[in-house]
Amino acid sequence: MRREISNYWPSVTGQVLRDEPSFPDVSNRQYVAHSWLFLFPGFGCTLATMNELCYPLAVQVSLPENYRTLEDTRLLFRELHGLGFSSVELNILHPERVDAQNLEDFLSDCGLTLSMFATGLTAKTEGLSLSHEDEALRSRSIQRCIEFIEFAAQFGAGIIVGFLKGKPATDLTKARALMTESLQAIAAAAEKYAVPVLVEATNRYESSVANALEDAVALLEPANTYLQVLPDTFHMNIEEADMYAALKKHSGYYTSIHLSDNNRYFPGFGAIDFPRFLAFLRDNGYQGGLAIEGNVHGELITDLRLSVDMLRPLMT
Repeated sequence: MRREISNYWPSVTGQVLRDEPSFPDVSNRQYVAHSWLFLFPGFGCTLATMNELCYPLAVQVSLPENYRTLEDTRLLFRELHGLGFSSVELNILHPERVDAQNLEDFLSDCGLTLSMFATGLTAKTEGLSLSHEDEALRSRSIQRCIEFIEFAAQFGAGIIVGFLKGKPATDLTKARALMTESLQAIAAAAEKYAVPVLVEATNRYESSVANALEDAVALLEPANTYLQVLPDTFHMNIEEADMYAALKKHSGYYTSIHLSDNNRYFPGFGAIDFPRFLAFLRDNGYQGGLAIEGNVHGELITDLRLSVDMLRPLMT
């Protein structure tokens, strides 16, 4: 049954690729790694003027532990703001070591806010899995996820569950059942702190759970407003027979979509028809967020500028 979920976000394939990103360390401006751009809802395309985008923009990077003392980090974040980004989605290895008010002040000084806590770096580093057969490991992963929720709540942000789902398993049915149990254990914390938990639908080569949107939606029962799915064009290009039909069928389960080209670079660097994709969203009244996700082809700022320049006429 389709459910209606309110917008959380604040207003302020050819060859199949295995997506195992590294996470960009913004202390080194020459890195070649994985980054995300987020387009928030609240300013539908019909409201945009000739010179502004439909939605505010954010980019996801990793936060160095000593971010306060690294001038390159401050300069990069200010440069992102100069490009038109209003928020960042952060991979933080040890969020429990971060003073929330300190980070919020730092971001504010750069003209940015925190929109999402991305769990991928921590999950990959600590070997976390919400679908693992080892009960001790799964319990630890659930507890860490609740801690991520508590951290994100301090910023009014959400969390993304991608790598945290776990790696491919031998027993697919059991892995999916365990993932469902884990999400239900997490749901209470998500509701308590009003933090959306976005379960990303990733391809079968990365995880045994939540591959196609249909799979991801099935994990969310019984329904909880704060448990949502996160579609991704790269993964849909692998898993969906018709990504447009899938998006339309499950439109009540997501308020965010990742945009990534078929070669895993930013939109505009591959073969996915993003003019058609954005026209589909507009024609179907989509009012949620859009996040550019992909590997850096050359240099982060240059790639983002090229991608945004491609998307700009489609979103004004």
